[in-house]
Amino acid sequence: MFSNPLLKFDTGLNRIYVACYSGAISVFQEDDLDHFRKLEDFPVQKKVHSLAVDEQTHRVYAPEQEVDGRPASRMTIYEAVIGQAATLR
Repeated sequence: MFSNPLLKFDTGLNRIYVACYSGAISVFQEDDLDHFRKLEDFPVQKKVHSLAVDEQTHRVYAPEQEVDGRPASRMTIYEAVIGQAATLR
């Protein structure tokens, strides 16, 4: 099976998360097998280059290598939000 660290699919929520090096996680909703819609570009630190999704808790994990332009090493955990304008918090 193909695995891409920049793109993760949560089968429970039918959401695709894409890490964007420029400072966002793009979130897409799968409405059916042929239809997807973009929910938002959730702002994160720049240079996030991989993601992990826990399909039981729907948490999205993003390792950060810089914070506000300074070198760092930290794991940020986002909670999926359902039924609101925001998709992560």
